Amino acid sequence: MRLGDDQVKGYLQDGYLFFPGIFAEEEIDALQAETRRMSAMDIPQRVLEEEGDLVRTIYGSHDISDLFGRLVRDPRALEPARQLLDGDVYVFQTKLNPKAPIRGDVWEWHQDFVYWSRDDGMPRPDVVNVAVFLDDVTEFNGPLFVIPGSHHSVLDEDTMTLREGWWSGRHAHTADGRHKLEREALARMVDRHGLVSVTGRRGSVCLFHPCLLHASPPNLAPYFRTMIFIRYCGVTNVLKPMSRPRPEWLACRRPLPVRPLDEPMLAVAAAAGSSTGRAPNGAMDH
Repeated sequence: MRLGDDQVKGYLQDGYLFFPGIFAEEEIDALQAETRRMSAMDIPQRVLEEEGDLVRTIYGSHDISDLFGRLVRDPRALEPARQLLDGDVYVFQTKLNPKAPIRGDVWEWHQDFVYWSRDDGMPRPDVVNVAVFLDDVTEFNGPLFVIPGSHHSVLDEDTMTLREGWWSGRHAHTADGRHKLEREALARMVDRHGLVSVTGRRGSVCLFHPCLLHASPPNLAPYFRTMIFIRYCGVTNVLKPMSRPRPEWLACRRPLPVRPLDEPMLAVAAAAGSSTGRAPNGAMDH
């Protein structure tokens, strides 16, 4: 999928783009089945909601699942990131959020780059977020809220660090509350740029900038709202050394270029769940 000049201009201006119906129903069905399988795995990459019995997010799904590993190499997700970053990219992080009916909790307002700069030593915001909708996303089930144009302002001085990092407890590496944006700064951005709720059918894709202010409210509907966030980072945007680096499944420090699939994503569906000998992080192994 190649972006047109007007789409690139829109991304640079607003900080996000939305594309309905990019992935087919059978592809989404397969990714949903993999989501259910991984949600049942008791692994460090699986983070639970505060009550401790519902999955909040699964990190590193592209290294756990062959199918999600193929997703990050699918040109429909990969090529717009390569185009916007003008070169090779690696997968810095994947974050699968199966926001549960009624009890799926809020993700507070934040800029991703503030987290990655402070927690991982990321030098520049040379990242493109690719969010793939695995469920229909409505106004009721915890959609993505964005503030168009807010990516032009890095709000580092308006964001307070309130507690220790991922090493301090089971829930320490979730997005709620560690680095908290001051309410006055949020109000200033909303007054200047307004608010948008990004909704759409499953199979849709939203691209957004790592400095775009975004959040999502609780899921108050009786059905899931599942999204997979793929964070593609430019290969020259290498993380600086940290005294306490986060695990590789939270912040990849191996800038291996991702190579696009040369076949449909479901071409090896019959072998799903088995190893394909793929290198970590979706890089080609030959």
